[in-house]
Amino acid sequence: MSTFSVKTKNEALWRPLYPFESRYVEIDGFQYHYVDEGPTEPDGVERPTLLMSHGNPTWSFIFRDVIKAFRGKYRTIAVDHIGCGLSEKPSIRKYPYSLDRRAEDLRKLVEKLDLRTSR
Repeated sequence: MSTFSVKTKNEALWRPLYPFESRYVEIDGFQYHYVDEGPTEPDGVERPTLLMSHGNPTWSFIFRDVIKAFRGKYRTIAVDHIGCGLSEKPSIRKYPYSLDRRAEDLRKLVEKLDLRTSR
């Protein structure tokens, strides 16, 4: 288990606007933050998933109103790429901050969460 912890500036200011449970998955040794809001599936019915991926230099906070609007009907997942938002922020020597790496990290998240296209 990683000892990674999030320390953020002014959390008291932004947290009321972003009331979602933080979740983490480890990708290649780094803690990748995401939120996963929406209906649970006790009935086994698969709901559509909206996967949101931000650009640079922002974070999943940008999708807060989208999450709130759609989480009643859809599974809404918003990620924070490594180095952004509430994800781990390794040095450039430890992590290659490239578009290819971002895409690969996102692919690994989709795999780890077992997200699939509609059947």
